Amino acid sequence: MELERPNIRPSAYGYVRALPELRSNAVAQLQSELARFAHQEGFALVEVCVEQRWLHTVAWDALVASCKRHDVRNVVVPDYRHLHSLPGLSFVMQRVIEDVVDGRVWCARSDAAVEEATVSSVGSAAE
Repeated sequence: MELERPNIRPSAYGYVRALPELRSNAVAQLQSELARFAHQEGFALVEVCVEQRWLHTVAWDALVASCKRHDVRNVVVPDYRHLHSLPGLSFVMQRVIEDVVDGRVWCARSDAAVEEATVSSVGSAAE
């Protein structure tokens, strides 16, 4: 008799850059979006690293260190802007992280959805 193997999902870390144009509640919404995306793609989202200060890399460095320490090879971001605001440099950042963790960066949103998401998440921090 063959035993059924448990369905073990590979781990993934999330990364969100608190972009200046985001509303105050948008980061929590993005974290939920990453959790849904990871689950749909068959990953167990372990943690979401949030870069709180624009142009800093504290969370980025923690993400890379955690991936290497725990041998996690999947990173989920909402979209390319969370790696860099310029698409070309975002692509470079994506390749850098993929090389460092020997894995893959997954974007929860397609490039076409970025414009729509930008419009819906822009607002004042007081909202």
